[in-house]
Amino acid sequence: MKYAITDDFINRLRAESDIIGLISEYVPLKKKGKNFWGCCPFHHEKTPSFSVAPEKGFFYCFGCQSGGNVFNFLMKIENIGFMDAVKALATKMNIPLPEVEKSAQELAKEKQLNDLFKVNDMAQEFYHSCLTKTSYGKSAREYLASRGISLPVIEKFNIGFAPPHWDKLSQAFMERGIDSQLLVNAGLAIERSNSNGVYDRFRSRVMFPITNARGKVIGFGGRVLDDTQPKYLNSPETPVFNKRHVLYGFEHAFKHIRDSGKAVVVEGYLDVISAHTAGINNAVASLGTAFTTDQAKQILRLSEEIIFAYDSDAAGQNATVRALSIVQELGAKVKILSIPDDKDPDEYIRKHGAAAFTDLLANADGLIDYQIKKAFKEIDYSGLEGKVAVVSKIVPVLAASNNAVEVNSHIAQISQTLAIDESAIRSELRKFIVQIKKDKTVNGGKTINKISLIKKPSVAVEQAEKSIIRLLYDNVELIPTVQALLSVDDFQDENRQEIIKFIFDAYNVEKKCLASAWYTDLSEAANVELSQIMLTEIPTDDTAKLVNDYMRMIRLTNLKLLYEEHRLRADELERMGDSRFLQELAESQRIKDEIKKTHNS
Repeated sequence: MKYAITDDFINRLRAESDIIGLISEYVPLKKKGKNFWGCCPFHHEKTPSFSVAPEKGFFYCFGCQSGGNVFNFLMKIENIGFMDAVKALATKMNIPLPEVEKSAQELAKEKQLNDLFKVNDMAQEFYHSCLTKTSYGKSAREYLASRGISLPVIEKFNIGFAPPHWDKLSQAFMERGIDSQLLVNAGLAIERSNSNGVYDRFRSRVMFPITNARGKVIGFGGRVLDDTQPKYLNSPETPVFNKRHVLYGFEHAFKHIRDSGKAVVVEGYLDVISAHTAGINNAVASLGTAFTTDQAKQILRLSEEIIFAYDSDAAGQNATVRALSIVQELGAKVKILSIPDDKDPDEYIRKHGAAAFTDLLANADGLIDYQIKKAFKEIDYSGLEGKVAVVSKIVPVLAASNNAVEVNSHIAQISQTLAIDESAIRSELRKFIVQIKKDKTVNGGKTINKISLIKKPSVAVEQAEKSIIRLLYDNVELIPTVQALLSVDDFQDENRQEIIKFIFDAYNVEKKCLASAWYTDLSEAANVELSQIMLTEIPTDDTAKLVNDYMRMIRLTNLKLLYEEHRLRADELERMGDSRFLQELAESQRIKDEIKKTHNS
């Protein structure tokens, strides 16, 4: 049956749900004032910082900054998608899902996916039985034992073995009524070139089942026992398996990633298994492919910190560099583990033990440290040419940092290692930044510096932005006033920009802003921000005056930033001998006059 889950149905669930009752199934809560408090289920803590506001329907942790509504909670605690959270909540509330008849095409698609899941599950049982219960698996059992993989670990990861016959699985399955085309579609078999039947894709390989986040088998990875190539063979892409979207071991690791606040990303199946055997249960692998944006987003839904522990050989280090470019764009907190002696995690754990590897993780390098060490390792800096090369490679890394203390510390370290004066490094850093600033874009006939005065907003401005959103939630009639005087871009935080845009758009369409719609139309990050805002108490006396004061503060802050941008651009153009500096001076004076007027209003 197909479910017609509409916005009205979602709003009904939210309105009728008991967020306190639901969260209490997972976390003991105690009432304190208007809200309920408990220890956060998403990170370890002894002092409760997890708060739930029943009247507003939000939860927020002031420790790990997790937050959202009843749907967000279910998504995060159960590691499920939004629609699955809706279905789960409906089940808990004994509210039947609205049903509609599926089309013939939809029924066929559903059957195809179910058949693929079923045959993959059968294959897992087949391979696992071959390993653990037959003579076929003897050599594989010996191999796994030599790698320190015990029977309990084999059972945990459902490791198996593909027999050394061309069609052992295919024949066994077809005798049980499985169509050969389904085996081909699932990637378990390959059609013979003469179109006379099929043969097994995997033969004489240790088999690692690959599951989705819900634990359903979607594919396999197979490893040979000798030096035959390819060493590893993965299932081809199917309607249920795309290796760019999957992390091996994720179904075992996701709760540990969420609880620890970090994920350890390794390269291969055996690295994951060794890590979990050593008690490092937040380890996952990227299935022998380059780390992808989709894989990163899976992790970042649970934790903002990722530790890369790829192999220390050249291929592993290149993979690390590619992965860093992915996660940097997503704003993740990144650390990199450098494993001594060019070992991979599996080898290092087997040789030195779990405690030694845990120590390595605890001392993993931050992004800048890693890149500096990498430059020193790859470049011979004994001569002047090498010193110049090292500085040239490190300066862009330093320029990307927003932490002046961190940059100064690294400059001192680099200066000492290269035996050159700090001022020389600072000079190169300044030149690099100036060069970036000359990366211009044309806007309305003017050349505009792409790096302007992007500053972190002050605490007062942050509070003003949050307070306006909080007040508009309860005072919809104030929305037109705020919309007339402030734009979305006047808010300096992108999540608050998303929230205020939603408020304006919703009001413009319906002349109201239904609270129930906030939950489904905002991104996860904006929902977290909204939750924190809603759980913060603010004064409610003379609401209109408060809103005007907050708007004035935001407006003044943006005018001052704009003034500095035009003033500095005028200075730069004048140094370049460009007569357009006069226009910039005139504009900066106009903005200065507007600042004065806003101050006096």
